Amino acid sequence: MEYMEYKEVKLYPVSSVIQYRDLKAELSKTELKILYYLFTNTQKVVSRVELIEYLWDNEIHIDDNTLSVNMTRIRDKLTQINVTDLIQTKRGMGYKV
Repeated sequence: MEYMEYKEVKLYPVSSVIQYRDLKAELSKTELKILYYLFTNTQKVVSRVELIEYLWDNEIHIDDNTLSVNMTRIRDKLTQINVTDLIQTKRGMGYKV
């Protein structure tokens, strides 16, 4: 699989790039993992706990704020490529694309 696509946004896992039309942004390893997980679970709300467990497995010292920081960075990169409403925050539940 070269890329995953949702609402015209393409995620290239091998090159760690997100693209919308002609605009591209490079992603960090963690940002890529978050988007990959959300793209593979487009039909449901993904809880913060579920994402943290997927990303950091059994690393006990991961702060919940670390996920928030990464989500902010992802949203900033999406804004750079003119995508503003891809990731929805479901208050008290998690995230959904």
